[in-house]
Amino acid sequence: MALPTLLTIFLIGTLSAQEIQLVSDQPIEFDEAKKQMIATGEATLTYGDLVLRANRIVYNEESGRAEAEGNIRISQKGYRLLAERLRIDLASREVEAEKVRFGSPPIYAEAEFGAGDQNRIELKNAHVFYREPDRYTPKLTVENFMVEDGAIIMGKGVRFEALGWPIWYLPEIRIPTDVDPIRVSTNLGTRGNLGGFFQSQILFPISNTFFAGGNFDYYSERGLLLGPALALDKETETSATSSHISTGFFRDGGDRGVDIFAKPVPRNRHFITGDIRHVWAGQNQVHGVINSGSDPEITRDLHYDRFFHNQQPDNFLEFIHQKPNWTFSALARVDANDFYHPLDLPVTLMVGPSQRAFLFEEKLPQVSFDLHPTHLAGGIYQELGVKAAQSAHTFHVGDLSRKEPFTSLDGFYRLSKNVASNGSMGLQLFAGLRWVDWKDAPTLTGRTEEGSFAIPYPQFAHMPTSGALVEELDIETRSYSQVMGDIGFNWEARYSRKWQLQNRVWNIDGLKHVVKPYLQMRHNPTRNPAGPAIPEGMVYARDTNLPNWDLATRRDMVFAQEQTLARIGLKNQALTRRKDYGSRELANWDVAADYFFAGPFQDDISFLYSEFSFAPARWLEIGTYSRFSSDNLELRELNSQVRIQDSDLWHLQYGNALAKLNRGFGYLGRPERGRNQGLYPFLEVDQHSLEVGYKISEKFRLLAWVRYDFVLNDFSEQHYSLFQRFGRAVEVEYRLSLRENALREESWAFRMGFQLVSF
Repeated sequence: MALPTLLTIFLIGTLSAQEIQLVSDQPIEFDEAKKQMIATGEATLTYGDLVLRANRIVYNEESGRAEAEGNIRISQKGYRLLAERLRIDLASREVEAEKVRFGSPPIYAEAEFGAGDQNRIELKNAHVFYREPDRYTPKLTVENFMVEDGAIIMGKGVRFEALGWPIWYLPEIRIPTDVDPIRVSTNLGTRGNLGGFFQSQILFPISNTFFAGGNFDYYSERGLLLGPALALDKETETSATSSHISTGFFRDGGDRGVDIFAKPVPRNRHFITGDIRHVWAGQNQVHGVINSGSDPEITRDLHYDRFFHNQQPDNFLEFIHQKPNWTFSALARVDANDFYHPLDLPVTLMVGPSQRAFLFEEKLPQVSFDLHPTHLAGGIYQELGVKAAQSAHTFHVGDLSRKEPFTSLDGFYRLSKNVASNGSMGLQLFAGLRWVDWKDAPTLTGRTEEGSFAIPYPQFAHMPTSGALVEELDIETRSYSQVMGDIGFNWEARYSRKWQLQNRVWNIDGLKHVVKPYLQMRHNPTRNPAGPAIPEGMVYARDTNLPNWDLATRRDMVFAQEQTLARIGLKNQALTRRKDYGSRELANWDVAADYFFAGPFQDDISFLYSEFSFAPARWLEIGTYSRFSSDNLELRELNSQVRIQDSDLWHLQYGNALAKLNRGFGYLGRPERGRNQGLYPFLEVDQHSLEVGYKISEKFRLLAWVRYDFVLNDFSEQHYSLFQRFGRAVEVEYRLSLRENALREESWAFRMGFQLVSF
């Protein structure tokens, strides 16, 4: 029986009282004997949220089943499915299909056969893609693949492929669909003494939180590097865990040379790096890192990018328990890299870690308790800090080389009271003390032509090298204690003024200038200063930040001596209104200096420290940090940066580092002895860098970074990169690197980096 074109059939009551609708742009046939309807052309069957479209649909009224052929498209809440042939039970929503294309974001798959319902789908001989598929998207080829409620509950015979090449095989995989099925990072290229190289790290999910895989590197001039790698990422409503570990072991067959201590680099080399961070219950956290290697050059030789960002790796594990008013912590810190080499010199007083990469004091362990400022009575607040540590330091001085353990106790207590002068001023008065004790502290002893000496650790470990001839050099253990008071005040005022200034170019809606002058004064009486006076040339601060002399947190108590000083500063802010709410900072300028009334300082006034930032629009950012010598009116250090950008289309960023370090780095220094005389040679840093990025198209972008050294008069480092995007998932970097005067790197190198950017 033929029915008119675009006829609609309604069947009510047989399937959960829902309505079945069958529509076609061709006449629909009805077979009364078989109780079935046949729709051809552009046929559509609708049942609830299920929509089935095909070139031919046959629906049986008695069984409640439908069959479809040709250009099949079926969709309902949770997934979309395409097929050539299909059978469906409308009551149970169970589907069987041939030559299937299936999508349930982020999973997309192709398979010879598929079966399932709206909650569960099983595919045979499937190609599975994460994110939308294209020819470059990494895929999984799976013999038997099943997804249920957003999780892969079964994946058997899994082959991982990237750019059409098989790269790994797993017999089985079971993970949520929002978990990356693979993590890949690869580089290949050529570099001087490494030759042609290929570097890769591949991690595969073992469970919904745990990844396992390894590092596979090959260097034509060095050999093969292998090592396992692991990752754990887990998050619940009450906790979060993130930990990673990466290892590498290989027998270096190339020209290894010597390390920074003139010690031959070993043939058998290895590295272990990792980190852990675990937070739970909103008040507990564990954080730790490990960086261990066979020699101090292995990271620089093989993985320069990682070395560039972390040139002095640490090894520690810390637990913190935090309450609103107090905090408890425990820290373990070990020296996993005891890199040193005795210098072939006459016995001299090698004061300081002159034969080590950097100073490393072990904590085995250290426990701390801190009481945050807590109200007592009458507006008076108290704060307390107690710290106990079993420490150790390995000494390499002259022909001495041994590890010395010692115990340290550190306590701090302070009372403070806020006195409000008026609405625009504030005054805080405080008085406190800090007590430190070193038991069995290593002490360097010996005798020179000027007499005998005894210098305790850790003061001795921070001192510069002296060239005095030494006799009877030895390390003894002695005990020291010191008490330092902390008496003073902090005063700050706040003034502001507004202007109704409007500027569309800079998006300024009103202008507000806020000025905050402040004065901090303190006197630190000291009893039993540890060891001798601070030696000439002692380094106090090494950067453009204001030195910290808050007694509660300062870390140089071993040098601390009686002092009286004042800090004078001025803070400036320029603000404008935001369109949505609040204000936006246009500019900020802070300047401060310390004046010394009494104490172990050579000058009456410290460097003048300045910080300036300017961001009037999203496309412009300017920032500078400087340190100016008020003694001889000379700029001693300047770090600055200027960035101009146009969204993600292009950016231009300039930076510089200027420093003159012959007078020390902070309060303390030494008398001038000429440009190249004295304990230290005159040290100048004058480096300028420029970074340019440009997006050519959706597939290509350029990035160039160069650094010029005006002291050496050459381009010390240059990197030129072309990034190419393949599809939605893959980005490849082609990088050419050029260097001058590098200690271990060759003058040029080329590499290609492969990254999966969609996962």
